[in-house]
Amino acid sequence: MKTKKLLALVLSLMLMLSALSGCGGDNPAPDSKTPAPEGSTPVSGENSAAPGEEKPLSDITIAYVTSALTTQIFRDQVTAMEKYCKEIGVNFLYTAEEDMGAQLEACENYISMGVDCLIVHTTGDTFAATMERCQEAGIPWFSYDTKMEGDDAYYGWENYDLGYAIGRNASEWVNATFSEGDTIYAASNNYPSADFLKVREQGYRDAVNELCKCKVEWVAEAEGGTIDKGVTAGENFIQCGYDLNLVCAINDSGLCGVYEAFTAANYGDPATLGLFGCDSDPEALKAISEEGIYKGTINTGLVALAPDFIDIAVGLAQGKAEAKGDHWGDFVLITKENVADWM
Repeated sequence: MKTKKLLALVLSLMLMLSALSGCGGDNPAPDSKTPAPEGSTPVSGENSAAPGEEKPLSDITIAYVTSALTTQIFRDQVTAMEKYCKEIGVNFLYTAEEDMGAQLEACENYISMGVDCLIVHTTGDTFAATMERCQEAGIPWFSYDTKMEGDDAYYGWENYDLGYAIGRNASEWVNATFSEGDTIYAASNNYPSADFLKVREQGYRDAVNELCKCKVEWVAEAEGGTIDKGVTAGENFIQCGYDLNLVCAINDSGLCGVYEAFTAANYGDPATLGLFGCDSDPEALKAISEEGIYKGTINTGLVALAPDFIDIAVGLAQGKAEAKGDHWGDFVLITKENVADWM
């Protein structure tokens, strides 16, 4: 058996064992990963297609490096990517790590293995040198969510526009709830350690300031990109000294933590307090459907787009020109009026 086919068999067995050891349901457990084994022999170029022929799907291995799967939407995304790869016969590996150093190490391991395309949920220029080594090894680099100069492909959203959509969703509720002469107090549940999320936050702050007819005072902010951090942020918001009317957040996961803290403290009246996030996390959709203080979110189609991500990666592995370049996603505003369509 040729080396590449043997590797594919080994990787398939690794994925099966990983799935069996996961926590309930089809969703991978937080921080779960299929690591590249240390000391793996590079396999780039073996069993590749002849000149002018596409590489067979069964000979293609796609690797995905992302941050820890602490949010439901990203767990669902990875599950969808795994499922689609199985359907089309492509080998799929992933590593999910919170620590950036561990993410970089995973990238280097996959490069050493000689995977056929590397999808990386990057956070910026820290990955530049690794991307260069990846491309020098003949492996296409596929940036997700944060654009990197010189990458082979990119999929994402204009984060300012996405943030502005969060703010527009919030502003429509504010304008329907408060009068032009009113003053409302707002808080930002942000994530300033990631540049692209700072851009997203600026988008919703600008939208609220520009679109709300009443006067908006931003009186509190806290980092809360995960449920646990969101709970802490929510507890801080409760103690901020103002009766908040609005909380905007860079994602639903952190905002679900804020919502949990507010609910536990019986804080806020649904008539005068609205929470607005992003990602259409299942917990957020459930809360919105209950018509309480959680008023809205944004759907980016993250899970539904999983096959598109893989198709782009496969296209890169096969050298297809249409797979290269920038690919842009869209989004839909979700409130109580249409939440049932997304549950």
